[in-house]
Amino acid sequence: MKKEPAKGFRLIFGYLGLFLAFEGIVILFPLLMLLFYPGEWKVFLDFLVPAAFDIGIGILLYKLLVAGREKMRFRPKEDSVLLVIIWIAAILSGAFPFFLTQVSWLNFGDANASLGMSFSESFFEATSGFTTTGLTLFPSKAYLDGTLSSPLGVDSCSGYGYAHVFLFHRAFMQFIGGVGLVLLLTSIISNRQNFKLYFAEGHNDQIVPNLGKSAKIIFLVYSGWVVAGSLGLWLAGMPPFEAVCHSMGCLATGGFSTRAEGIYFFSQKMPLGEISNLSYSVASGIGIEIISCILMIAGAISLVLHTFALRGKFKDFFGDIEIIFFGALLVIGITVCTSSITYLYNDGMGLDFLTSLRYGAYYTISSATTSGFANFPSIFKLGPVCFFMGWILMTIGGGMGSTSGGLKQYRVGILGKEFYWFLRYHDSSERTISPRVVRRLGVVKQLSDESVKEARNYTILSLVVTSLGAMALMFLPRLPYISQGDWFQRCFYEFMNGFTSNGLSMMDYVGYKAAHPIAYQGFIWIETSAMFFGRLEILPIIFALWRFIIDPIREARLNSKKARPSLD
Repeated sequence: MKKEPAKGFRLIFGYLGLFLAFEGIVILFPLLMLLFYPGEWKVFLDFLVPAAFDIGIGILLYKLLVAGREKMRFRPKEDSVLLVIIWIAAILSGAFPFFLTQVSWLNFGDANASLGMSFSESFFEATSGFTTTGLTLFPSKAYLDGTLSSPLGVDSCSGYGYAHVFLFHRAFMQFIGGVGLVLLLTSIISNRQNFKLYFAEGHNDQIVPNLGKSAKIIFLVYSGWVVAGSLGLWLAGMPPFEAVCHSMGCLATGGFSTRAEGIYFFSQKMPLGEISNLSYSVASGIGIEIISCILMIAGAISLVLHTFALRGKFKDFFGDIEIIFFGALLVIGITVCTSSITYLYNDGMGLDFLTSLRYGAYYTISSATTSGFANFPSIFKLGPVCFFMGWILMTIGGGMGSTSGGLKQYRVGILGKEFYWFLRYHDSSERTISPRVVRRLGVVKQLSDESVKEARNYTILSLVVTSLGAMALMFLPRLPYISQGDWFQRCFYEFMNGFTSNGLSMMDYVGYKAAHPIAYQGFIWIETSAMFFGRLEILPIIFALWRFIIDPIREARLNSKKARPSLD
């Protein structure tokens, strides 16, 4: 007997099973660290349990719902439903290893294995990881510490014996989230349904007509950058483990670090002495900064454009509207921030030009790529001009199809060009032909009204969401030592941090938890929503809710009308 075709929610949850099985395998990857740090074996069940659940439930869903059935096409908005569920499932899977450390029997009775993270905090951390934001609630005890006298950093943990597994887990979530869950699976399993998911996740371009091959090429380029970045950071002075973690974090424009101080630890705070493969010096710190900047910039450029550079198509690469716009942003941002820091650093104390340039360039690149790394001691010392410049840069964000967040350079670029064309041709005759062309991905093309409309609508929608989100944070009680004006600034900046997947936080989460433990839960869930909405670019979430709520109501009304007896 032929089985009923798989369609609708049967198809959605059947494909969800396939993704769950894949996500279960992803959660197992941090256990590879046990090969290098076997003393951390007691936490392996914290990863194995959620992974086994994902794989078991995933295979069961796929077998029961779609295996052996003809797979129909998605109906309108169903691809968005699946995309949203996939991301929620991935975040849940990534959150449980943090949360399960509190269950002592899973850690063979070792109470010291607990990270002390609640479910809300664990979900926040996993969301920040997969959305490549970098905001963190990771406990300070679990970061690496010391001067790394051992090449692998085995003796560099501060009172927590399982740091490497969880630090790699955080970095690997950013690696996966940066390239995209759908793209990564598409590079392994290609079918006709992946097209709609691929574009719904924000990958608007293909390298070759075959989607699976395009995904493989993009993933290989992405992985190649991670390998090259790891090697570069290691040669600059980082130990191998930390070089790999920071390479993944920088390329994913994520912001998670192995150190509580982040890049600043290696940049300027690291004590002199023998570390990794060379004697640490000021030059080593500058080298680490330069390599991390290169990785952040690479992550903010569309992964499709990388293939143009690799194939020697430099005219198409450097002539692309995003590359031109990005270059202009960096020049303007570095100039403004360096000038500001020179005179306004630390409430007018100022700094010498070279140090100001060092801080200004790094802050500009970190903000423009929405990475969240810092080579300076405190964001509060940079001054209001840098705050404002950073807000502009992170609002614009990186390129379409890159690992960065924000509105995206292409959208802002075409809106800028549209405004320029408006001014230039405003008083022209109706017979005047006004060419509206842009160079995009190697093609000089006429800009369509639909592209301008999409950019304008998404920009307006983003401003509405960020305004409402920031207002929601402002309703929460403020910290006693923060004025009302400062609270407004911090709430707006913090929500934008989450929404644009930046991560240069201005909020004292530890202090807020101590002062307002109940409001703290609301604060981190609002920020979690900001990260989730920003990564999926709002519309897939709206479409998914529409399919779950509005469409069933409309269908019920339509069926009700059909069921009514005719008056005739």
